[in-house]
Amino acid sequence: MSWDDYRRRRDTINAVLAHASTHPGRGLPWEEVPHVEEHFTDRRQLLLALQYDWTQALWAKIELISLDVGRNGRFVNANEIAEAAWTYCSAKHPVLRRLLDQHRDEIGPSVAREQEILRTA
Repeated sequence: MSWDDYRRRRDTINAVLAHASTHPGRGLPWEEVPHVEEHFTDRRQLLLALQYDWTQALWAKIELISLDVGRNGRFVNANEIAEAAWTYCSAKHPVLRRLLDQHRDEIGPSVAREQEILRTA
């Protein structure tokens, strides 16, 4: 994938999230957003890209909280770190989280990766 392809896919994902933000009751905006079908072969591929974004945000926040806990010298167990990261990311990315929750059945096994991250944390 070239940088131009990456940027176009990223722009499409951002357009999907913007559309879903202004139309919260309509679900995944597959047909409503221009060029989605040019960059994603089907709905599942788009959902997997959204799941990847969520996983990246969640993992980054888990790492940041873990580093902060280490600097402050206070003990927090892994469940508390994962819960804090989930809460933060859910608040920061509510549209992304809503779309993933609404279409969990379409995503399938990749949800297991999210659960694995939380267990690993």
